[in-house]
Amino acid sequence: MKKLNSTEIAKLAGVSRSTVSRVVNGYANVPAETREKVMKVINENEYYPLLCGQLLAGKNTGTLGFFWISNAPIASDFLSSTFFIHVIESAAAYNYLILTSILKNLTDEENINWVKRIFFQERIDAGIFVGTNNNEPLIDELIARGKIVSLFDYYHPEITAPNLITANFETDTGGKVIDYLCGLGHKKIAVIDGNMNHYSSLKRHESYIAAMQRHKLEIRGEWMRYADIVESSGYSACKEMIAQCKKLPTAICANNDSAAFGVYTALEEANISIPDKISVIGIDGHPRSKFQKPPLTTFTFDFNQLFGSLVGRTIAAVEKQNDIISNEFFPGSLVERCSCSRIV
Repeated sequence: MKKLNSTEIAKLAGVSRSTVSRVVNGYANVPAETREKVMKVINENEYYPLLCGQLLAGKNTGTLGFFWISNAPIASDFLSSTFFIHVIESAAAYNYLILTSILKNLTDEENINWVKRIFFQERIDAGIFVGTNNNEPLIDELIARGKIVSLFDYYHPEITAPNLITANFETDTGGKVIDYLCGLGHKKIAVIDGNMNHYSSLKRHESYIAAMQRHKLEIRGEWMRYADIVESSGYSACKEMIAQCKKLPTAICANNDSAAFGVYTALEEANISIPDKISVIGIDGHPRSKFQKPPLTTFTFDFNQLFGSLVGRTIAAVEKQNDIISNEFFPGSLVERCSCSRIV
């Protein structure tokens, strides 16, 4: 079937081209009989107006950009891939499409130009970012230039721009982890922190330390290590701790479950049993947690709710709705399994 243009649709319907435009764009000032006649011709001929024409008329693209910033391969991590699913499904509920870009960082000139091109060519109505550092000059520039930017795990209390939307973990999960272990009688607790360029890792570190001070626990430098959000980093951090510590802790807090999986491997290689010798606790609620041996105790989050909120508020900003909540923090909940034991 030949693709018709709006002029040909107007001729078949016996109306003006401007009337076809008003019908397609949902204007109210079209008589019901005329609208019905035009829509009949449109449906019979499967007519769809070109996006470029709608953009020139000031319409939205109906598309959100989803920018994944990480060196870690997505396909190898189920939790990361579910983030994609939550974003895509949430957008689809509003009849929005997702344009995805996977980048290792936002500092390389090529990556910066790519993101700018997508925004400034108006291919998207807004951008959702996951995996950024908490300080990104490109993000600051996009916000300053009026682009709608939404971020997971990013927060600056001094910034109150209406085009900046965020979703974050609660800030005191680290403290809740320490409280839980202290409740089991642990006093010798090690911490494997995450990437301190990320807001959640920084806040978890702060809340770990505050809770340890509150419980009057010894904070030993040899028990404080750094990892990232990948299993190998947790493995390396724990292996280094085992090699260098004269006295091992009775519990290890991993900043995230992926790092905790690496801790499991390092302890197993050193013939240190979990939880008999050392208890291990993670954060995130990774689906693999319940299949570990022993199953991992963790703090879990409702990512469907988190990303549903982020996408919904982003679309509300695109559609210029009022009273949009700019920043939301989502609480975690303890899932107690078998990786932590009570000190008798």
